Amino acid sequence: MLHRLYPALVMCLLGLLMAACQQFPGPPTPAVVLDIGHTAEYPGARTPGQAGGKRFSEFEFWCENAKYTRQVIEEAGFPCVICNRGDEPDDEQLEELAEQSDVLFLGKNEKPGRRYPSRYFPDRVAAGIISADYAVYRQAPAAIFLHHNSTSSRWRRYGQKSIILANRHNGSPLAQAIADSLNARVLNHGMPNRGQRCKVQTRFYDASRGGGWLNVCDDAGIPAAIIEAAFLNNRKHARYLADPANARRYAEAVGHGVVHYLRSRSGTQHRRANVDEPDEGSFGYARESRRLDVPGARHLL
Repeated sequence: MLHRLYPALVMCLLGLLMAACQQFPGPPTPAVVLDIGHTAEYPGARTPGQAGGKRFSEFEFWCENAKYTRQVIEEAGFPCVICNRGDEPDDEQLEELAEQSDVLFLGKNEKPGRRYPSRYFPDRVAAGIISADYAVYRQAPAAIFLHHNSTSSRWRRYGQKSIILANRHNGSPLAQAIADSLNARVLNHGMPNRGQRCKVQTRFYDASRGGGWLNVCDDAGIPAAIIEAAFLNNRKHARYLADPANARRYAEAVGHGVVHYLRSRSGTQHRRANVDEPDEGSFGYARESRRLDVPGARHLL
């Protein structure tokens, strides 16, 4: 009698094991990953006041407009998904915008200032790292983190320069293609930027700066870039982005940059040599690594 139950028991255990290994919803088929920065609860930078008749955050902007970036990429023949590390919005209008963009919410509604280890490279610790892990899961040929910038909670004419952050080994060609597209289509071509061009800034391994999740993409051989070209506390930038036609043009420009990169890329990507050995820049947040009791952290720090 028992021997008849063994096959069913084995299949049940295998099913449980596969479910445990399924870290994210959907199959791990390769796709470009567009990640909407921040979350519905903590929406990131916000315009200090009304601009073009409305006030908005970077999270809200990309919930509404990331679909145009994806459309450009998919029309060029490249599969693409939009994700966000948080929970689905409670606000009905935001929920509708997210549904229109078909945003996949990963359900890790992190608190500001908290950092977490990567599932694939547990010595990497950063905020927002679940989105980088999702890019690894999807074997992304490119990962683009959709953000805006801000230098103050008050209106300022101009602050820091428009930049695209790139991961240190793999991201520069991708970031440069996006910057070139924004320079050709948006910056100083409708959106005033004092004649300054968007530039690429490589994010090196020091984890004392933002965007620590880029290290995970580098470890996995994924080109990655963070869009920080527009400033929401710059009244001229905010007014430009508040117009639906301009917002679409901005989002499409990002998509055209991604497509140009995907069509022109060549060679192999850098990958971490040994996933079991800590890489340079690991445990950059010493106190956070200790709190999380990351294996090896006490030895390295």
